[in-house]
Amino acid sequence: MPGADLKSRLEELLALLIEERERAMALDMAGLQKVVTAKEALLTDLNPQPEEVAGLEELLRQIDQENRRNAFLLWTGLNWVRDLMGFMGKAAMPQVYGGGGQSRALTEGGRLLSGTV
Repeated sequence: MPGADLKSRLEELLALLIEERERAMALDMAGLQKVVTAKEALLTDLNPQPEEVAGLEELLRQIDQENRRNAFLLWTGLNWVRDLMGFMGKAAMPQVYGGGGQSRALTEGGRLLSGTV
C-alpha cells in the first residue's frame, strides 16, 4: 500500500469517526449503521506496516482521540439508558406487609407501567 494511499485512507477513517459521532448525537440510527459499515469495510483493508506510518503520527493521534471520544459517548449513553431502565423498573409503591407480617415489595408493574412516572 503506497504512502499516499495510506494517508488518504487514514483521512477517510478520521472523517468517518467524526461522522459516526455526529450521527450518534443526532440519534440517526440508520445513518450510524451506514457509517459503521463503511468504517468496518475500510478497517478490513487497512493493515499498515510500521515503516509505512512514518510521518503520519499526528493523523494517527487524531484518529485515536476521535475513536476514544466516540467510545466514551456511546459508553455513557449506554449507561444512561441502563440507569433509566433501572429507574423505570423500580416499584412505585413502598414496601407493604404480607399476611405473616413480613414486608415485601410489590412486583406488579413499576413506575412505567403504573403511570406514576
